[in-house]
Amino acid sequence: MRGLKRSIVLAIALALSMAGLCAERITVIMPRHEMDLKGIWEKQTRDFERATGIEVEFIQMSWDEVQTKVMTDLAAGGGSYDVIEFDNGWVAKFAAADWVEPLDAYAGKAYLEGILPGLRQTFTVKGKTLGVAWNNDTRFFFYNKALLAKAGIKAPPRTWAEALDQAKQLKKAGVCEYPVAEYWNQEWALANSIAFYLYSFGGNYFDEKGAIAIDKPESVAALQFMADAIRKDKIVNPSSVTLSQEAAADLFYRGSSAFFFQGPPSTYSYANDPSKSSVVGQVEVASWLPAKSGALQATLTLPEAFAIPRASRNKQAAWKYIQYMISKEKDKERAVQIGSLPLFKDSYDDPALLKLYPYWTQFGEQSATARALPLVEWYDELVQKTIVAVQQMLLGQKTPRAAADELAGYLKGKSYNGVSLH
Repeated sequence: MRGLKRSIVLAIALALSMAGLCAERITVIMPRHEMDLKGIWEKQTRDFERATGIEVEFIQMSWDEVQTKVMTDLAAGGGSYDVIEFDNGWVAKFAAADWVEPLDAYAGKAYLEGILPGLRQTFTVKGKTLGVAWNNDTRFFFYNKALLAKAGIKAPPRTWAEALDQAKQLKKAGVCEYPVAEYWNQEWALANSIAFYLYSFGGNYFDEKGAIAIDKPESVAALQFMADAIRKDKIVNPSSVTLSQEAAADLFYRGSSAFFFQGPPSTYSYANDPSKSSVVGQVEVASWLPAKSGALQATLTLPEAFAIPRASRNKQAAWKYIQYMISKEKDKERAVQIGSLPLFKDSYDDPALLKLYPYWTQFGEQSATARALPLVEWYDELVQKTIVAVQQMLLGQKTPRAAADELAGYLKGKSYNGVSLH
């Protein structure tokens, strides 16, 4: 009898062991979300494991660390990850290299059409959906209404001319020594800032017909405004050339600066968190963005997506993870708990969410002007060339015209949509 019991126990142990060996496993790699101070992505991942029985090795690192790991793995043939970070700046490169699995057959039309059009379209190439957005990282114009009131300013600027005038009023009134703090350190974020200023002056690197535009008057005017703001007019904090996005935001939260032209969605929440901010109750979201003229208003949309590498051996399980995490239910849970912007259209009409976040109305108005970064395979290279030339300009080592001409020279012969830039 004892022998029989022992055999049964061993059989059960062996069965449990074999079940463990046979359990589906996937590896997911993504950057830490800037608002996720509660670890909700980790929690929801563990909820997914319990709901499906699929085990997840969940890797979260800084964006730069994730970029290095993902790019290195894919260039070597892939296979290390089943769900990967897919940044908006990588779309053309990933599509050309055929690194990721089209998701249309997995997702279905109804699911994809529920996602905000701008997010969906960013990761769609030639009709194929290559990624599903996990982060609605549109940028917004925030201002400190209390500081403006001290200088007798009733409303935030609509044009760059007004922004300059208001900044000078703030300086003259002794409210702010430097009304603007920018993230102009020589890193990727500087390239985002450059694109924003270019768009808001009617400029760009190149136009849709393949003509180089960075050396045209509109683009040079944008670069000139940036250079003058920090060097001649001195409305931008001179330390901006060493500031990251987080450091520039921190100056805003401390009341050192009055304007934050391209703040992430988390800016409002952090500005009203007493543990992080000295300006609780003072920050507002504008209904517009400053530009050379109203017709040129533009803000950046910098979404990030999940994708499945072609080399993944667990594509079905990987899709189950994406569909679970990027569902209306989990998306709303993240919105409620950490204030992240929803990914689904219907969520912006949700009374419960609008009651929690009434300023999303202004977010929606600014979002109507959202534009993406240039979608070219060589965007990484463009970033490096641009941030070096522009930072030299910001430091006074190069004129705006010289920086523009240098970038125009670099662009000549580059291919855009299969056509050489000219």
